Amino acid sequence: MKTFISRTLIKAGEKILSFYGKSSVMYHKQTVIDIVTEADLASNAIITDAIKAAYPEHGIISEEGEGYLPGSDYQWYIDPLDGTKNFESSTPLFGINIALAYKNEVTHAAIYLPLLKDFCYAEKGKGSFHNGVKTTCSSKENWKGTYGLGTMKLSSEHESLLNGINELTENTGWTNAIASSAVAGIWVSTGKRDWYVGPSSNSWDYAPTSLIASEAGAIVTNIEGMPYSPGDRGIVVANKFLHPQLIALIKKSYKK
Repeated sequence: MKTFISRTLIKAGEKILSFYGKSSVMYHKQTVIDIVTEADLASNAIITDAIKAAYPEHGIISEEGEGYLPGSDYQWYIDPLDGTKNFESSTPLFGINIALAYKNEVTHAAIYLPLLKDFCYAEKGKGSFHNGVKTTCSSKENWKGTYGLGTMKLSSEHESLLNGINELTENTGWTNAIASSAVAGIWVSTGKRDWYVGPSSNSWDYAPTSLIASEAGAIVTNIEGMPYSPGDRGIVVANKFLHPQLIALIKKSYKK
């Protein structure tokens, strides 16, 4: 499975890079910032065609697809180009998300950043690997000076969360909004950032990170504090020292 996933993502990544700096927006989805480029569609075709050929009995849920075999116990979650707005503006923070779940439990996952040549891979119970080397999440034990990742969308909920983190860190915390769950997933799983919060319900954004980060030693939940599963709202990632206070802030800020 690792060979299949890595070969498929590298092929899709090469196709994406062939459009870098010159890809045009094909259409918008719900908002003006929710764009689809030629690269999104080309990458999606490569990945979905490969899955259908190798695993014809598996279902596919892709951001750029209509769904395939929704009743299968095996489901692939795919974002063929995550961080499209970055890609379209020639900002090198974009990647590919992919995860395989069996009966809604993620068993295999990978994130690939083709321009940066960053590849993270995990199988359930076997650890998380960054460019072939076993990796771990941040080991920071307190909130002072933490460096985290949040959503790029402005909202009263996110403002409340940032105010809470500012208080928790005594004005020493930093946060980024990088507009790519693929990049965020790698950064939090490899310890480049101490925590990550994403509030949406898009499983193709979070299913890969949920396994890669947990296999790297992080606690991974939804915004209600329950272990993350595809279909849940939100993802909250941090180590065992930081997660309890982070999820308490999330529950306070993101009320039902």
